[in-house]
Amino acid sequence: MADSTEDQLIAYLKDAHALEQMSLRMTEAAAKATDDPQLRDMFQHHHEETQEHERLIRERLESYGESTSALKDLGGRIAALAKGVESTAPSDSPGRLARDAYVQEHTEVAAYELLCRTAERAGDLETADVGRRILKNERQTAEKITGTWDHVTDLSLREAGAAA
Repeated sequence: MADSTEDQLIAYLKDAHALEQMSLRMTEAAAKATDDPQLRDMFQHHHEETQEHERLIRERLESYGESTSALKDLGGRIAALAKGVESTAPSDSPGRLARDAYVQEHTEVAAYELLCRTAERAGDLETADVGRRILKNERQTAEKITGTWDHVTDLSLREAGAAA
């Protein structure tokens, strides 16, 4: 349990870092799992953005004299590794890759909503600003994925041998 607003902020920063670690693994695996240039480009672009997000969150943690949570990061890596293995399985489809990316983005949106509000209440305007910038980017990525639903449905149906 957090003893103070700052303690809760640090906990949310560690959560955000773990989510970014998971997203790094998932975007890398998704880009490798698809032959579709549109999806591959989307996943690669988001992977690059996520590298920046991870750096920004790590720097905010370090400003408190904290390091990332090895346990949370490990959990994120294991989950992403499992997803990466799953995404290379023959039964995986472009629809599943997009679905999982969409869920990940919305989990990150929720995490950054909490992070921003807690940073504001703690008086940490720099973390709140960083969180808002990342939050905006996560929402944009979710919208990009939303724009692929028809495309990934057609790809998935074609992959399954069904008429699109």
